[in-house]
Amino acid sequence: MAVAAREHARSGPRRILLLPHRKTPPVTPAVTRWFACIAALLLWAGLARADSTILLDPTADGKAWLLSADLEPPRTSRLEDAVMKGVSLHFLLEVEVLRPRWYWWDQRIAQFAQRTRLTYHALTREFRVVRDDGPSRSFESFETALAGVAQVRYWRIDPGEQLAPGDYLIQARLRLDSSQLPRPIQVDALTNRDWNPQVEWTRANFTQPPTPTNAR
Repeated sequence: MAVAAREHARSGPRRILLLPHRKTPPVTPAVTRWFACIAALLLWAGLARADSTILLDPTADGKAWLLSADLEPPRTSRLEDAVMKGVSLHFLLEVEVLRPRWYWWDQRIAQFAQRTRLTYHALTREFRVVRDDGPSRSFESFETALAGVAQVRYWRIDPGEQLAPGDYLIQARLRLDSSQLPRPIQVDALTNRDWNPQVEWTRANFTQPPTPTNAR
């Protein structure tokens, strides 16, 4: 734009292009309601994503990270009905470490998974959450138990070899592992979205610092 302006100045007096005036259509109540609905949906989507967070803390040796996350769990009324009837729900926490690339898809450096089981015990009227690598926790309601499933604290993420210094992305999501459902429900889950609600990835940026000279 700056180059074009200088060329204009050399060529002579500046010319102004006049465009025909177009009458702006009136804003009807229907249009106003439409814009209000769109704004409400965008606000709701922003609030929903704001509930999901990822935090990373480096380990003392600098070779791994400790992941803490509050993710958005899959929610449908069918899941609560199933667990109240004695069905165990298995959730899969998926985590991927990516190297951003502007010229192609992000390169996946490492991936991790953690399983969590949610059950209901009618005798004690409590929900229990059990992770692969931790003790069980008890909750009084399905909602609080589901929030407990989606909450991760200080999970060690180790890519296997030390990451090269640079910028990376980490993304995580929590989904229902429908392959662990009883066989009749698995058949229904093939066509029923209530058993496979869509979940989005939650992303965060982090930087791998250079390795200190005395640590080599």
